[in-house]
Amino acid sequence: MNSKRAVDRRRRLALLPACAGIIGCCLLSGCGIQAGTPSPAGTVTGRNSTGTASSTPHSDSDPGDRKLHMLAVDPVLAELPSGLAKTDEKQTPAHYETPGFGSGGSFGAGVSVTFTSAASIPDVYRMIGENAVRNGWVAKAADSTGMTNRWLKTYPDGSPATLILSCKDQNATTTTRSCTLDGGI
Repeated sequence: MNSKRAVDRRRRLALLPACAGIIGCCLLSGCGIQAGTPSPAGTVTGRNSTGTASSTPHSDSDPGDRKLHMLAVDPVLAELPSGLAKTDEKQTPAHYETPGFGSGGSFGAGVSVTFTSAASIPDVYRMIGENAVRNGWVAKAADSTGMTNRWLKTYPDGSPATLILSCKDQNATTTTRSCTLDGGI
């Protein structure tokens, strides 16, 4: 009976990365983080649930990219703890997408930082969590393993922000792990 439980537990643990990815995508889409790339003309192109999307920044959503800048220079995203090596950073300005067959409207600014580390997954979560709390973020929720992976912060101008940490294949036996820290405002 115990071996059956162990097999069932291993199967459930094997599904965790996929579930975390799906939940992360759902959360990010609800937190105003939109995948896209700004073009030189100020238009953001990317993909949404209806296919390819094109949008333009709204002057009232984030004038002068003030909120984007506030998030991008926040130490939790700009200065990773020792032992975490930043490999990529993407900044997405706040923008508006014309509603189509399923999505559209205003999307907040977002910053996504990808990094690698040789530290264990629990250590990565602990380091990011300690850095977040040190910089004014409040723990909000934990993933299925019980590790805190979401934080909230309200900036001095009253803008609410969300921070989400996710790591690829938490059960992998590789010595280096890749993780992403997504902030949205």
